[in-house]
Amino acid sequence: MKFSQLMPLKFRPILKGKIWGGQKLINQYNKQSKSNQIGESWELSQVEGHVSEVDFPEQFKGLSLNNFIETSAEEFLGLDCVSRFGKTFPILFKFIDAKQTLSVQLHPDDSIAKKKHNSFGKTEMWYIMASDQDAFIIIDFNKKLSKQEYIEAVKKGTLVEHLQKIPVKAGDVFFIEPGLVHAIGKGVVLAEIQQTSDITYRIFDWNRVDSNGHSRDLHTSEALEAINFNTNYNFKIDYDKNSTVPVKLVHCKYFKTNFLNLKEGLNLLNYSNHKNFVVLMCVEGHFKFTYNSILYRINKGETLFVPACVDGIELNSTNCKLLEVSL
Repeated sequence: MKFSQLMPLKFRPILKGKIWGGQKLINQYNKQSKSNQIGESWELSQVEGHVSEVDFPEQFKGLSLNNFIETSAEEFLGLDCVSRFGKTFPILFKFIDAKQTLSVQLHPDDSIAKKKHNSFGKTEMWYIMASDQDAFIIIDFNKKLSKQEYIEAVKKGTLVEHLQKIPVKAGDVFFIEPGLVHAIGKGVVLAEIQQTSDITYRIFDWNRVDSNGHSRDLHTSEALEAINFNTNYNFKIDYDKNSTVPVKLVHCKYFKTNFLNLKEGLNLLNYSNHKNFVVLMCVEGHFKFTYNSILYRINKGETLFVPACVDGIELNSTNCKLLEVSL
């Protein structure tokens, strides 16, 4: 593929049915599915067996992330990305709808994930897009627990009494580090940005069963090794939601996310350094732009990939909110 041919791309969402999922991604975010339990829309993924394919523009339709990375890695991903990760797409982008509360869980760090799963660990962040009245998330314990106290709570079935529930509203942002116990509460829709990993350790699943009466596996011993009992996590991210200039949300060694609150008119996004790709997740409103004579429209709940070789785009928007993500 020639350098000059690359342009911004919309990839086809990969929809995931979940026991806790609902229909908000279908009814409110225009995802296409006949299922009534869609929990996740994987917007950009190179997870094996779940690799994203282009939906727009038409001339690239059906090509996968792998096709671009194999033929034009530096132009597509950027020089910095390739030097760090080779021909690997290092971030997984999702929208999540929790009709029911997800399992209480945590993720391993890079060291544990490499040793046990030959995988990246999972560091992630959440941007709350919508929430029902009284919606919440669970993050950490409501008081500091020792490892032995945690083991006793698991044995007695009293772990839920130690979990910290946090009310949420649209625009709230949270940073979820490996080893941090967490769960998305029912009635929450959010954007999730994470390392490319599908490793989750469940420690409690609300005693629910599927339509066949089967419960999901728990990962009690794996979780015990991965939980960090000695860290005071700074998981709530405070920022200026009304700023008209880019605002830093989470800048960690795996990804950098800024909040863009675009008002009516033209907004020039300059990406001329060619070191890394940029991904724009539209979390409210919509925007339009023209590139190589092709008109794009990105709506709420849609995601745009901007290859590293693209110098920039000029967006026309009306009260649009974006998450701007790169390395």
